[in-house]
Amino acid sequence: MSEAMLFAIDARDLTDAGTAAELVDHWRDSREAPTSRIAAFFEALLQTWPEDGSKGAVWYEDFTHNKPAGPMLEMTFDLDEFDEERLGQLRSLAGQHGLCMFDPEGEVLYLPDGSEAVA
Repeated sequence: MSEAMLFAIDARDLTDAGTAAELVDHWRDSREAPTSRIAAFFEALLQTWPEDGSKGAVWYEDFTHNKPAGPMLEMTFDLDEFDEERLGQLRSLAGQHGLCMFDPEGEVLYLPDGSEAVA
């Protein structure tokens, strides 16, 4: 089983993958309370795909250690279950909350308006 790591980021002025990577490095171990948009997104995310797998087992890791913090939420998906359709659902949900999605492996920043910024 392999995984894909994505980050939801609450930074409306974010426009490139390099800056997103720097922001992730800065906030990754934060214990700050999540921004209101990250908190609302997290709640909607768990309604869409509960950690118990009742609506599809998309999670590789639960949120025991990756709690929403500050302007960021780290998500680790099971690649066997997380396909293009689910990525589209995730991007749409993030966009509804005004959040960017960052794929550090692919060096892609998905902007809230549906566009992409590639490194």
